[in-house]
Formats: sequence, C-alpha cells, structure tokens
Amino acid sequence: MNHSSKKIETALLLAIAITLPLQAMAGAGGTEFTQVYDQLTGWANGTLGKVLGVSALLVGLGVGVIKQSVIAAVVGIAMALTAGFGPGVIDGVVSSGVAIVNPI
Repeated sequence: MNHSSKKIETALLLAIAITLPLQAMAGAGGTEFTQVYDQLTGWANGTLGKVLGVSALLVGLGVGVIKQSVIAAVVGIAMALTAGFGPGVIDGVVSSGVAIVNPI
C-alpha cells in the first residue's frame, strides 16, 4: 500500500468516525419544515394527488394503445400507485424510529 492510499484510508475512517454519531440525530427536530411537509402531503393525498395519478394512468394507457405496447400502461399504473401510496410509505419509513429504552 503506497503513502497516498494510506492517507485516503485514514481520511475516510476519520470522516466516518465524525459523522456516525450525527446520523442518530438525523430524524430529530426540523419543526421549521412542518408547515411545508403538511402542505406537500396534503396536496399528494388530496385532490391534486388523485388528479396526477389518474392523468398518469390515462397518459400511460393512451401511449400504450398508440405504441401497441403494455409497457407504457404499466409505467402509468406504477406512477398512479406511487402518487397514491408514496406519501404514506415515505412517512412510515421516516417515522419508524425505534426508541432504545435500555441502552447496552
């Protein structure tokens, strides 16, 4: 192992050692973004999300008919499903933190 690769390895280990404790606090705080988050999830779960999902489905079906291919319709259905279920899945993943009561 040459000298420059040893420096790179040391720098990477140092960066990991510094940022690892900070990752535990990544989901905490951020109350200043609550209003923006509520607005965006309201749009996605409300009428705007339904309109975008149905329009993606219709565009995908239309392109599928024109190209005589099922792939465009599948993409439209996937976009509609993502628009409908995406915000709930993201909220569930982000807020699924488990509190450790008795640390080791």
